[in-house]
Amino acid sequence: MKSKFGARFLKECDADGSYMKMSMPVIAFISACLCCSPALGSEDQNEELELKNLLLQAGDVDGWMPEGEAQFAEGEDLFLLINGGAEIYHEYGFKEVAFQTYSKVEGKSINLEIYEMESQEAAYGIYTFKTGGDGYPIEVGHEGWFESYYLNFWEGNFLITIVGLGTDADILDGIKKFAKAVDAKLKFKAKKPHIVSYLPEENLQPNGVTYLKGNLALVNRYRFDNKDIFGLKEGVIGKYDDYSIFIFQYTSKEDSEEWYEFAKNHLKQSKRFNDFLDHNTHFEISDHQNSRLWIKKCQSWILIVLGESNMNANQIFNSIEAALIQ
Repeated sequence: MKSKFGARFLKECDADGSYMKMSMPVIAFISACLCCSPALGSEDQNEELELKNLLLQAGDVDGWMPEGEAQFAEGEDLFLLINGGAEIYHEYGFKEVAFQTYSKVEGKSINLEIYEMESQEAAYGIYTFKTGGDGYPIEVGHEGWFESYYLNFWEGNFLITIVGLGTDADILDGIKKFAKAVDAKLKFKAKKPHIVSYLPEENLQPNGVTYLKGNLALVNRYRFDNKDIFGLKEGVIGKYDDYSIFIFQYTSKEDSEEWYEFAKNHLKQSKRFNDFLDHNTHFEISDHQNSRLWIKKCQSWILIVLGESNMNANQIFNSIEAALIQ
């Protein structure tokens, strides 16, 4: 079955593995209907929600009407709807999704996508993966973010994506109205993963956090290697004005040290990096963009600073470690 809906969320990684911004979604429509009957159970409130009840109906936003039947998918069926983009949702923890197109008599269209993820952490994570730094915040849901012709926000276990098929004022205004109308149906508390709190707040770029649940998200932010050389299960990236911070969390000190040694030996031999220096608790290495990486083991974490070769990485490490031991 060909995909009609979906978005190209994975960025093209260049050969040097430099930190890249997200590409804009490329939207298409589904040519046939998936026959699913999703029912959502909210972990935050003692009530049953159905995805179909979260979709907007005729009259919810003046002038906009549903076009055709809503499309639903759960589990592996997401691969039928999103060409090349479903895997990242499953890495974070995907449950179900609803897609619906809305149109006006003038021929304008807006797509509404409602994803239920397995947890608040999963919803927050896919939100941070899909959004970039080129947009601006909007007061809707948790951390509503508007970029060009699309808007994302997360709330509870849900990620909401609204995409306008065009950029005229009427469509952009409609996107914001759609967001507020959907937000009114979702009233959940926000709970970010605790690891995010370890990032220093000073000079952190707007919308500069990416929460990680696996190597696919990491590779699309910075390519250390195509292989999972860090054994990544949970991590966070903070993008600052002149550098980036990576924090990877492990179940034990022994686990982190094992993966630290594995990554060190792998990167030392990699043709992607050079100028390797090994110290007692950390090592340094440079990439082909002449950026310097400092990689340090710290109890049950691996800490990484990526920046200019003349920066003071130890000062940044000290700031992070102070937050870790609080």
